[in-house]
Amino acid sequence: MQTKGEINLGQKKWLNYYEPGISNQIDYPNLTLSEVLHNSTSRFGNQTSMIYLDHQWTYQELDDLVSRMANLLIDLGIKPGDRVGVQLLNSPQFVFSYFGILRAGAIAVPINPHFIGDDLTYIINNSGMKLIITGVDNIPTLAKTGTKGLKVIVTDIKVAFRENNQYEAPSSVIKLEDVLFKYSNLDPQVKVTPDAIANLQYTGGTTGIYKGAMLTHYNLVVNATQFRYWFKNVYQDGQGKFVCVIPMFHIYAMSTTMNHAILSGSSILILSKFDLTELMRSIDKYKPNLFMGVPAMYGAIAMREGHNYDLSSIEACMCGSAPISVAVHEKFEKITGGKLREGYGLSECAPAVALTPIYGRVKYGSAGVPVPDTDVKIVDPQTGEEITEPNIVGEILVKGPQVMQGYWEQPEETAMVLKDGWLHTGDLGSLDEDGYVFIADRLKDMIIMGGEKIYPREIEDLLYAHPAVKEVAVIGIPHPLLGEVPQAYVVLKQNAAISEKELRKYCAEHLSKFKVPSKIEFIEVLPRNSVGKVLRRLLRETLEQSLV
Repeated sequence: MQTKGEINLGQKKWLNYYEPGISNQIDYPNLTLSEVLHNSTSRFGNQTSMIYLDHQWTYQELDDLVSRMANLLIDLGIKPGDRVGVQLLNSPQFVFSYFGILRAGAIAVPINPHFIGDDLTYIINNSGMKLIITGVDNIPTLAKTGTKGLKVIVTDIKVAFRENNQYEAPSSVIKLEDVLFKYSNLDPQVKVTPDAIANLQYTGGTTGIYKGAMLTHYNLVVNATQFRYWFKNVYQDGQGKFVCVIPMFHIYAMSTTMNHAILSGSSILILSKFDLTELMRSIDKYKPNLFMGVPAMYGAIAMREGHNYDLSSIEACMCGSAPISVAVHEKFEKITGGKLREGYGLSECAPAVALTPIYGRVKYGSAGVPVPDTDVKIVDPQTGEEITEPNIVGEILVKGPQVMQGYWEQPEETAMVLKDGWLHTGDLGSLDEDGYVFIADRLKDMIIMGGEKIYPREIEDLLYAHPAVKEVAVIGIPHPLLGEVPQAYVVLKQNAAISEKELRKYCAEHLSKFKVPSKIEFIEVLPRNSVGKVLRRLLRETLEQSLV
């Protein structure tokens, strides 16, 4: 277990930009996540822990549900170290199921409820899952995986959770609402240590093959604590109220909103999906002050005209998964009066690596500075040598107590990314003269054209600045002589009219000739994952299929 003081931070320039009162080193609680919840319950037992579909639960009620869930799982034969899937959209059931799995000593495996077919089957089989907790609507999909011996608990998240909710489910599965309240709300007292694996977070990682990042209780408690300290000047323990509309099955929401909120005794305003009107209505009604989201959400709020919702309760937001435009940034802050800041992270780091100071210096286009107890360096992806000059792009390496233990049952993949205490992220970026982190691209997305390196992000940023462009993605396409050339996919703003020739001319006025896209294709929507990242892989696959 890595603790405070093991990283020699030296005189890192980014430390000059930490806000007053925020230390570059933290004493982390040596606790499991279940114990973190117990602590918050002892401090804030009568305060609201969750709000969902206009129903509320106190911390004591949440803690009781978690213990009942743990006792149910134990009765079903779950033992410490067993893997248990939780395949649910945002809901109270996700929260108490996740923590119930951990309190039973098992390992949680969060799964995207929209996964089907091979994706779902692979995760179930690779993790060696013994039981899965899923939504009743997912039963047909789960049945098609062909997995045998997997116990299934179902629930209905379309209504507020309560005993004996009525809905149809096969007799072969266990209805959570029918059985949970038959179990004791006393802690089962299963011995779990902070260095035990708590979570297998499946990610495409650096090679595109699903891998389960092994995150311990300590990794996750550390990252939640790092977030809590970063927001130290925004709110006091017991006084936070988080909007949670990004998916909890993704590490971003799990750490920045769910774990962060529970660590600080805050309330979680849970929305099962992104619906702009419902989101604004909920903000107006419940007055949350903290919002972790993605660019598309902030952009939708910024561009929504003619509504009467009061969004002024928002004090601070973090934006992850993709860069946000300056125009959206400024308009969102004007509407809410809150601070919108960017960050950088990945599943292997639980996830936070860098965050922009809430009340400190903001650099548009930057992901901020490394969080406490975290070191970042840039290396040449070919030679592995450290790049010490500012603003030179290379691979980002990370060292810190939030870094994963490795990939589940994939030692070769682990050895590729964990070397001498450093995580090789597979992301390309740079540090500027102040130590601010700038993300260029994924290493695998870099385009090499006749020996010249082209970073799609640079071309995308330029096109985003054009007033007719709403969204853009750039990929490398095969070329018989040059190896690869850039091609852009553009989504135009409503009622915008511009030709490919005009956009290519615009690029030629601002970019070196070899960086100008060989072709610009207009499409209606870009493929994205559950947290808003553009899936360039799908664009490549579509292109390859069209060439067959």
